[in-house]
Amino acid sequence: MKGRCLRSASVLIKFINRFPKITNMGYRDFLAEFASLQGISGIDHLLEEYSDRFSFQINSRKRGGEMIDLLEEHIGYTFSGKNVLDIGCAYGSFSIEMARKGAQVVGVDVSEKWLMLAELNAYNEVDIPFIHCDASSRDAYDCLKKFGKFDFIVLNDVFEHIYDTDGLLYNLSRLLSEDGLIYYKVPNGLNPRNVLNEGHKKVFGISLLPPDYWQMFVDAPFHIYYRRWGYYRALLDHYNFKSHESLDNNHDNDIGQTRRHIVNDLKNIKDKLVVDNFHTPEQYQAMLTACGYYFNEVERDLKKLAWDSLHHKYRVTFWKGLISRG
Repeated sequence: MKGRCLRSASVLIKFINRFPKITNMGYRDFLAEFASLQGISGIDHLLEEYSDRFSFQINSRKRGGEMIDLLEEHIGYTFSGKNVLDIGCAYGSFSIEMARKGAQVVGVDVSEKWLMLAELNAYNEVDIPFIHCDASSRDAYDCLKKFGKFDFIVLNDVFEHIYDTDGLLYNLSRLLSEDGLIYYKVPNGLNPRNVLNEGHKKVFGISLLPPDYWQMFVDAPFHIYYRRWGYYRALLDHYNFKSHESLDNNHDNDIGQTRRHIVNDLKNIKDKLVVDNFHTPEQYQAMLTACGYYFNEVERDLKKLAWDSLHHKYRVTFWKGLISRG
């Protein structure tokens, strides 16, 4: 079904009819239905017993509001009257929060299951078309161009899940208005926090491994691709985009503090890199090799990189910023 648009009222009604107790859709009802899909007996059980495991979903509305607050604070951005595209919208929470600010929002995702939850999440609150398509496919442009040019495009925790990033940026280059902005947030696989506990699978070290090694540690499919910032910068240059506004905050006082943090983090990684922490010798050997390359690179960079570059490469957990036309 790759690239096919979907917003079927009959499918939505059929989905809702699975849950006849629902009378008033809203965020609480969305959480209740999410709990049901996970086999959890009710929202109270979800919030009390599974709050850590599903904090990403539970706090999705809050995270959407935090993105809006960040943009309002840093650049004074106003969503009222803007035409917005939310790529990888999942449960629709970011889309809903932007729509509540007065934007006309279109949400896109490859998962029909999440889009059904997004419909429930927005029900009786805001009117948002949620569309099923692969935003990196050539068909996606034909599907989305009817909504006109977009003033603002959201790529929140999306880049790392896109295999065809070239196809995605090709589409965005045709969909973004001349003075439009793209917001991105993407995890940094070289950040020691992500090395110690990768954010998606919670497995030590796999952010340093190519995807074909991941099957040694986690069940497929995983659809996660950790790339260096230079990879994204090269593609942005190719499509005449410019990453001109970084939203990464440097809380270190000086380069000495940055170096001390990195050295301490390396020690924690080395302490965890012992054979007893792995299920098989093959896992240990693969991680030992990857970490060896990583340690050598970090040690060279500690001596050579300027403060901004060193901080951006290793201390930033998520790269966040704004992209415009060059």
